[in-house]
Amino acid sequence: MSGSSTLKVYAAEPLATGSIRVAPLGTDAPTDATSTLPGTWVDLGYVGVDGFTEKNDRKTDNKRSFGGKVVKVLQSEYNASIELTLLESTDADTLKAVFGVSNVTVTPATSEHGVQIVVKKNSKRLPHQSWVIDTADTEIGAAYRNYIADGKISTVGDIKIVHTDTIEYKIVIEAFEPAGGGDNIVTFIDDGQTLDGS
Repeated sequence: MSGSSTLKVYAAEPLATGSIRVAPLGTDAPTDATSTLPGTWVDLGYVGVDGFTEKNDRKTDNKRSFGGKVVKVLQSEYNASIELTLLESTDADTLKAVFGVSNVTVTPATSEHGVQIVVKKNSKRLPHQSWVIDTADTEIGAAYRNYIADGKISTVGDIKIVHTDTIEYKIVIEAFEPAGGGDNIVTFIDDGQTLDGS
């Protein structure tokens, strides 16, 4: 299909099966927008109403000739990241992603108490992990998947604990170029428009 079409306009919706997953660094990468991910990929549950914000920052330096004419634009830096808010503040997997696996201890529920979680908040560095962010546009049958082979939570926002709101973790995932080269973020898109029109 060529030319303008409303079927090319994508509005992201969360997936019922989860929109953000994390796995150990080096986990097999997805190869398309819709394939089911194996159980190695852990679902981190609900995401805040603002969804996901992808940033691609390039810093450039304009080189000028005598007289002030720009003769070359040099790229000095490139950074890619995803910002989002995790809502499931009592989920062990979410807490492990935000604070580090080694900082979270889980005791299973018994007849005397529910699942008990201890979270240690300290200066230990968070691990590099692989990330997948999935959304869909059910109106047009499209899917949009961002894959980060090597990502690390670089920022955790202030955590508000008040009776008028939920406890939330606003995070920034910094996307690195994988070891040996590659892309910071790979986006897979399936526009949902099959040849038979279904």
